[in-house]
Amino acid sequence: MTHNPHGPRFDEIAATIRSCLLSAIGSTMAADLIAEDTNLFDVGVDSMNMTDLLLQLEQRFGFTLAPEDLSADLFMRFGNLVSFVESHVCRN
Repeated sequence: MTHNPHGPRFDEIAATIRSCLLSAIGSTMAADLIAEDTNLFDVGVDSMNMTDLLLQLEQRFGFTLAPEDLSADLFMRFGNLVSFVESHVCRN
């Protein structure tokens, strides 16, 4: 197992996001194949399932996204999305 410099909280959030992501894109891909530098568009994220993913994340983590929070950069790397969610969860 590799050491994660972000810590256990980041790992827990990442695991939950992986689960939500695979559900949203309807994939049976192994969750551990989604690395921090994985481009989410490369694994099948599109505008339709992106909305589903974001709704799942809002429900799962208990925050509401504002339109100005969203950018394509969030989906360029899995780590970007995890860091974004982690910052919103830590605010609450």
